[in-house]
Amino acid sequence: MDAPPNAASAPARTPAAPRMLPPPEPLISDNVKTVLLFILLIAVGYIFYDNFQFQGKIRADLAKVSADLQALQNWSKAGEAKISTLKGEISQTQQAVGSTKAELKRTTAQIQSEGQKTKAELTEALQTKADANQVQSQVQAAKQEADAKIGQVSTEVGGVKTEVGSVKSDLASTKRDLEGTQRQLVDVRENLTAAVAKNASELNELRRKGERDYFEFEVPKKDQITKIEDIRVILKGTDPKKGRYSLTILVDDNKLEKKNHAVNEPLQFLVGRNRIRYELVVNWVQKDKVGGYLSIPKDKSLAAERPAAK
Repeated sequence: MDAPPNAASAPARTPAAPRMLPPPEPLISDNVKTVLLFILLIAVGYIFYDNFQFQGKIRADLAKVSADLQALQNWSKAGEAKISTLKGEISQTQQAVGSTKAELKRTTAQIQSEGQKTKAELTEALQTKADANQVQSQVQAAKQEADAKIGQVSTEVGGVKTEVGSVKSDLASTKRDLEGTQRQLVDVRENLTAAVAKNASELNELRRKGERDYFEFEVPKKDQITKIEDIRVILKGTDPKKGRYSLTILVDDNKLEKKNHAVNEPLQFLVGRNRIRYELVVNWVQKDKVGGYLSIPKDKSLAAERPAAK
């Protein structure tokens, strides 16, 4: 029989290496965190964008209304009282819009504050809760609360938009009033233009009607005071090629600047305590020289636009 193998010659067993445990999974994934933050950023960004668009529309409307007011002021002094009243209404509307803009800013700040608060609450919940199921439940509750708060703020923004819509309606009404006044001024201007004499024969025709007195004049020099009945004028500049001129009318210790007016365009202004309406018409323009006539009502008591105090 063969001898048993020597135990010393048997190969030694290598002890098994310890098994490495996989790292614990995070309580909530980074993707969920990113999605939650992204949703909050989208909500805040949308509010900011909508607010920016809305403010741009309000500024455009106000700019257009201001342009309409400026155009009306250039038409005639006869509409000054009405335009002044409408300016007051526009000023009140601008104050209301300013208040609305302040409310929008406060609402935006509230949204940002609520977003920061919600983010802090989520971070605190993730750091303090050990059980994954409890953390997930609390995160869901925090998300629902954040959605509710954002919905509430959105409702408040909707209310502010409704108020701004009312302001826009008031602006539209004011614009219609301005357009009506402009049409009235155009009608008055057309009637006055029909009674303007463009030459000596037409001036004689107006004299024969006997309603007004007409005094022809010539301003022979630029920047020189020329007396015409009870007013004085100073020629400031001429453009013979375009038939335009600029002058200053001195009446009742006031200076009336008339810039870049056309030939045969009547210039009306009120004189004296009883506000008698004078009309000055320039029929021709030369280099640093103009000529025309001044029209004054014959019966000043009947023509007075403000009766004399008793």
